[in-house]
Amino acid sequence: MNYMIINDLNTSTLADCYVLDFGKAQTSIERSEQVEVFGANGQLHVSEGAYDGYNRTFIITLRHLSDAMRLIEAFKTENNTVEFGYLSDSLFYCDLVSSSYVPLGLHYWKVEITVYMHPFRYAKFNSDIILNQSGTVDNPGTIYSEPVIVVEGTGRVTLTIGQQIMELELDTKATIDCRHKHQNVYDKNGAVKNTIRKRGPFFEIPVGRSGIATSGTVTKITIKGNWRHKV
Repeated sequence: MNYMIINDLNTSTLADCYVLDFGKAQTSIERSEQVEVFGANGQLHVSEGAYDGYNRTFIITLRHLSDAMRLIEAFKTENNTVEFGYLSDSLFYCDLVSSSYVPLGLHYWKVEITVYMHPFRYAKFNSDIILNQSGTVDNPGTIYSEPVIVVEGTGRVTLTIGQQIMELELDTKATIDCRHKHQNVYDKNGAVKNTIRKRGPFFEIPVGRSGIATSGTVTKITIKGNWRHKV
């Protein structure tokens, strides 16, 4: 339970390595402001539709200096994937803020790593949703999802999820990456080709069940949900 996995490096594989402090976990913080409206009592809460992360510090002890250095080097500047032993069914993402190490007695080393946690906890085990015709998708998380969707077919088509519609010009297959900071459309060869998308925003799948419909020649839809939670 007292281990972490950082970008595939499992701390339990390092000699006498223990996570002494996982840091303080916080809920995802909605970015908003309070505004005063003329003629209305009190203030109005206005959401920007985005969430902020927070800083978190891990304290880890281990026997060998070489392992301490290896642990520190396992963290990239941005977009680290982190798993915690006490929550092994979930993934988190974070950016490196700082790292350091000091001797701990005669035979151990203490490593402190501070990261900026991205908002949301992601489900580690997701099954792809595959449809060959209209159907539904169920978001089991507690916040809207930013999915990756593969649409197969030919010609001018539309894909509708809930109230959102995207029009595409397909040549066999297109992959729609709806993740924040990764939003792109890729062609059948995996190359970025955003001209495939003719109109419509990138999809956000709301919590609960949403209908899926298509027009034109669509033969298959594969949805990787990237389900996530506020806590």
